[in-house]
Amino acid sequence: MLKGLMWCLAVLVMQLLLLRYVDRRVAAMPRLGEEGPSDGAANLLAAKPEGDLEA
Repeated sequence: MLKGLMWCLAVLVMQLLLLRYVDRRVAAMPRLGEEGPSDGAANLLAAKPEGDLEA
């Protein structure tokens, strides 16, 4: 029974450490503005239309 409790505590500590790591990574990410994500992807799609095939 004591061995099971120690395993449970070890798993709990690992989960808390992983959660702290993810929380710090998310906090370091840049915030999105009110207008939404940047238009970088939209500019790339507009630069090369889908129907344009180069052989």
